[in-house]
Amino acid sequence: MMKMVSLTQRKGMTLVEVIIASAIAVFVTAGVVFLLFTFARQQRLAFIEAQVARRADRIQDRIMDILRRASRNQVVPFSVSDAVPGQPSGKEVFFYRIIFRSGENSPNQELRFDPTTHAIIYDPDRSVANNEVRLDGALAGTSLSRVEYVWFAQGILPTGAPDNSLILVQLEVNDQGLARRSWRDPTKRANWVIATRTFAVNLRQY
Repeated sequence: MMKMVSLTQRKGMTLVEVIIASAIAVFVTAGVVFLLFTFARQQRLAFIEAQVARRADRIQDRIMDILRRASRNQVVPFSVSDAVPGQPSGKEVFFYRIIFRSGENSPNQELRFDPTTHAIIYDPDRSVANNEVRLDGALAGTSLSRVEYVWFAQGILPTGAPDNSLILVQLEVNDQGLARRSWRDPTKRANWVIATRTFAVNLRQY
């Protein structure tokens, strides 16, 4: 009888130990899976943030490179038809298109943003058909980011008069909520990865 009781007690202790060990294993496994998921999620977020910033930087560099070749005396006045919507009538400041020449006898060039296709188009000679190029090139077709807007504006002197020597540019690139869509609502702008750039370009004096 003493041996029977002793065996029963041993079996009971072994069962408790197995249950505790199983519970610990489940918690450890769940913790490891959670950490791996979190790491993968942060890696994805960091990658898309880098892609968005890279595209914004590349667009800025391309726009500055093009506009630096423009002559401050050969910029065509902005057209109201190209004004960004939502501005007071007669007081438009930002525009989707800028037309300019690099010299007096040079062809008109054009730089514009299409808000429908979200494409930035550069036309080196408006008199020649079908020679337009999409400015951001290889990055234009990526599904990881989108150009939200590109606006152009004329500089203003301290007196309030227009400054023909300076062109202001604002642009935004974002991911439309792609990076965080697995755990946050991608329809809310607060959850987007966004890169904005605001800069000025000094035009040539001749």
